[in-house]
Amino acid sequence: MFRVFELLGLLAPAAGAALAVYYRRRLGGAFPYAVAAAVIALGGSAVALISERTLWLGGDAEGMSEHLEVGAALRNLLLIVAWVLLLVAIARHRRTADSEAGTAVRR
Repeated sequence: MFRVFELLGLLAPAAGAALAVYYRRRLGGAFPYAVAAAVIALGGSAVALISERTLWLGGDAEGMSEHLEVGAALRNLLLIVAWVLLLVAIARHRRTADSEAGTAVRR
């Protein structure tokens, strides 16, 4: 049962990409950033899955822990980049929404 929840968590960025594609017209200029963030987060999930499964390639205990550290560092780096892209998407969406609201008030 725990593996099912783990796989659902690892596939959550795919759901985010699907939502971004579904709402692509509403997102406007933020759409490319939202999709890029979802794809990069999905890459982070893939790194987590691969590093966990290839744990035994490290050989001894020290090699295995080093292998896990590298995988975790890469996953965290990818997730930080995804968060930054999401923040950029939010800023672009707000800017677009504010400019549309400003033109609606002027009419």
